[in-house]
Amino acid sequence: MKIIKGQISYMNNQKWQPTNYQRDRLISFTKRYITQKLNDLHIELECSDEFIFDFIKDIQQDWDPDSNKVKASKLQKFKLKEKD
Repeated sequence: MKIIKGQISYMNNQKWQPTNYQRDRLISFTKRYITQKLNDLHIELECSDEFIFDFIKDIQQDWDPDSNKVKASKLQKFKLKEKD
């Protein structure tokens, strides 16, 4: 996902696209919320911008399609479907 002037563009030609409501309400709200929490953390820790950047990158890696977390989640969903 890439943010361009307040808009969200989805990279890698993903199949899923948010609805207007999701983009304008839910995603926008969540982005503002996360940004505020990161600002609060930055102030509380009195850390560098680079620390916050690395912190975000660490979270982002958890959502990488090749990460173990994502692979395990997909495997769990697949196993649940097999049981049905």
